[in-house]
Amino acid sequence: MMDGSKIILAAHRGDRASFPENTMPAFRSALDFGADMIETDVRETKDGELVLIHDRSALRTAGVDVNVDGLTLEELRRLDASFGFGEEHRGTPIPTVRELMELIAPTDMTVNWEIKVYPKDFGAEATFALVDKLVSLIDDYGLSERSMINSFSDLTLEYFKNKYGDLYPIHGQGIDACRRSNDVAEMPREELYDWCCLYPEVKGERVLDYPGGFDYCRKHGIIPCVCIKDDEEDYGRAIELGCRMFTTNDMRECARILKALGHR
Repeated sequence: MMDGSKIILAAHRGDRASFPENTMPAFRSALDFGADMIETDVRETKDGELVLIHDRSALRTAGVDVNVDGLTLEELRRLDASFGFGEEHRGTPIPTVRELMELIAPTDMTVNWEIKVYPKDFGAEATFALVDKLVSLIDDYGLSERSMINSFSDLTLEYFKNKYGDLYPIHGQGIDACRRSNDVAEMPREELYDWCCLYPEVKGERVLDYPGGFDYCRKHGIIPCVCIKDDEEDYGRAIELGCRMFTTNDMRECARILKALGHR
């Protein structure tokens, strides 16, 4: 599936339309629904535990303006990741990478692991050590054939590529005028990326209005993917241009559209 042979429905931070993002209820819901992939975000606590949360600060998702890397796992687990989601979700903790791996290990679920720690913020040594730790856990749980490595740092992706080769696919972020990487690697993107999420050149416009990104991917053997509004016409156009993965905030609507287009 991660070779582009099938159009992937990737649940962005789990089923975030129905549950707090990047939490075990959101991941379980994506699994039960039958999403092809879970996209999630990896950070590290003060005491070196890998956890799943998008922002460095817990303010948006837990209502407390404190950095994840400034807390121990025990301290982090006291936070409530259901901020803004209502009483029925009260008390939902921020999960560890191990918890998600234990959930999906007996299944066929694939995971897009986005590394949210960057060399420019934390230093190369700390960032690369996190990558090594994640790869070790992926191996421990037998998930190498169902994992994709993802980052807005090309240096991080280059480190993975140089050390682990083609262990699992590498997912880059944007190209040319719509490039989204926080840094620049020595390795050319066409050698580094297996997949690439495409963006519009101008913020607020549609990526579909810039087919050059899809052309670049096709020319260099990179598989393009998008994270766009769940719209049937736009999905159809994206598929025509070569898109093979939709990272969606509403997996049910995404599934409905893909089914209507004959791809599910």
